Amino acid sequence: MTRSLGGTSRPAPSVRLSGAFHRFWAAHTSANLGDGILLTLLPLMASAITTDPFMVSLLTVAAYLPWVMFGLHAGALVDRVDKRRMMVIANSLRCVCLGLLMLLVWMDATPIWALCLFAFALAICEVLHDGSARALLPLLTPRSLLPGANSRLEGARVLASDFVGGPAASLLFVVAPVFAVALNAGTYLVGGLLLLAALSTSTRPPPTEPSEMAGKPRNGRGSLTQDAISGLWFVWRDRLQRGFTATAAMSAFATGLVSAILVLYVTRTLGVSEALFGVYTAVAAVGALAGAMVCGSLIGRLGAGRVLIGAYVLASASLMALGVFPDVYVGAVALGLFGLSGTAISVSAVSTLQAITPVPVLGRAGMTRALLTHTAIPLGALMGGVLGRLGLQVPFVVAGLLLLVVPAIFWRVIHEAAARAAEDS
Repeated sequence: MTRSLGGTSRPAPSVRLSGAFHRFWAAHTSANLGDGILLTLLPLMASAITTDPFMVSLLTVAAYLPWVMFGLHAGALVDRVDKRRMMVIANSLRCVCLGLLMLLVWMDATPIWALCLFAFALAICEVLHDGSARALLPLLTPRSLLPGANSRLEGARVLASDFVGGPAASLLFVVAPVFAVALNAGTYLVGGLLLLAALSTSTRPPPTEPSEMAGKPRNGRGSLTQDAISGLWFVWRDRLQRGFTATAAMSAFATGLVSAILVLYVTRTLGVSEALFGVYTAVAAVGALAGAMVCGSLIGRLGAGRVLIGAYVLASASLMALGVFPDVYVGAVALGLFGLSGTAISVSAVSTLQAITPVPVLGRAGMTRALLTHTAIPLGALMGGVLGRLGLQVPFVVAGLLLLVVPAIFWRVIHEAAARAAEDS
């Protein structure tokens, strides 16, 4: 195993992603397809029930609340149990919820408050499923191969969720909403069955805590609240974990700044018709897919630290170009580059953190970051709405500057974490 100054390690040519990973990949992709369908289906169902913007917005609130309310405890639970079984249980519960929703849709008895309850319940399942998946991957994949594995997962997610799930949900909703709900349930059922057939070994973590958590409640011995607090303590005490958590929260806030007013900017400032809004913004998904295809090899050649810093600079330049040059063609290129850089940031950061985080605390550390990012996005959206009153271009410039600040402040943390990940590979 060799290591370069960029914090990259090159595995021996014989090292390959295992069959267990590829079966996990298929199961996770099926669930991603379900997520893409759900992301389009629930707003469509809400708009068919009511025209009240506030009531429709409650769906978004319901989808974010479980991450804030239960994220830390879910991370503690993930660290205690078999992660594969947790993913199967989460997918099974999704199927039950969607089965009940399908019955209500068939009976034409779905009030908006019931739709919000289903969104809340399904989001709880998402918290458990995604938290388990992030913590399970390092148990299936050598650490030196995590960038490539995460790139494949991200590429499949973009294809399944953005290119297939959304259009399929729209088409089936027009034909019959009950068919769209049935397809949604089917994707989670397939994901659960694939997990049952794919991974026969236990993925329960060892009952020991990392030394950084000495003196705190032991994993599986205290209450979930005690375990959740010990996870927070671990992230706070470790400088690299704390730094990466801060970068994730700042990035999420910047994303929220622009997502809040993107539809207004594209349709009013750039002059794209509402009918073509989805097609126009799909260039970001194309860029994200391109990023997933090249990110793994880039990390192998340049190192995760260099790729991560370069991706932040590219993301910053993309958003500032959107704000400074309000041109439809510049906007399309900028959105594509932003999608590419976003994928590079995600893959580089997640792979590095998975490599340097001890297995017994993977769930809690991941959920601590998820809690902050899922809180930062809506806060950023609110700020974006306020700044948008000064001019629709302002949030893009502010978000671009914020993303440029991230590597300027945390460049040392990023490089040290990448170097530690390479040493441990």
